[in-house]
Amino acid sequence: MREARNARAWIWAALALQVAGLAFDGLWHGLLRPGVEPTTFIEMLIHLGTVHLPLYLGVLSVLITTGWAFIERRRGSLIAFAGALLSAAAEAWHASIHLRLNIAEGVAMIGFVVVVVAVWIYGRQDRRLAVPGKARRAA
Repeated sequence: MREARNARAWIWAALALQVAGLAFDGLWHGLLRPGVEPTTFIEMLIHLGTVHLPLYLGVLSVLITTGWAFIERRRGSLIAFAGALLSAAAEAWHASIHLRLNIAEGVAMIGFVVVVVAVWIYGRQDRRLAVPGKARRAA
């Protein structure tokens, strides 16, 4: 049970990094530089490697931690890993669109939400199963 908590703790930390990256991106685009977008490929590449880097590190961290949990066959890890894959694919697609100098919204948030819900639900179930007597009542 302790190992499952450890895996969930790493996933939550990775999700927090992804949220921090989203917040930084939102602050940069919404408050610091509203309406300003790079106009050349090189400027966009620099923009993605700086402003979007915390978000990309968060997405990669979520992908790695949920993949780790999936390899170790943790409860709910398949769903969380699928959400992380969706989020990573959407961010990659979003970055490729930015590099073509088109602005588009990604579906990465859907994958993020899938990971959050899966980790939360299966964490609650694991805690419930850890309490003697509750496992029988829940079944």
